Amino acid sequence: MLSLHIPNLNCGGCARGVTAAIQAVDAEARVNPDLPARTIAVETRLPEAAVRAALAEAGFAPA
Repeated sequence: MLSLHIPNLNCGGCARGVTAAIQAVDAEARVNPDLPARTIAVETRLPEAAVRAALAEAGFAPA
């Protein structure tokens, strides 16, 4: 399980974008956003670097 801080995770639309970006590279990934904390918990088989790269490409680079 990865826990990542996403500084621009502000709303439900952002949460859907983050989820879509991760699931585009791992369709079985589980993403649990926490909007007030601006964090996501991700269950995936991918390495952390691949998740970070997918998020950065979608405009949600983790801090």
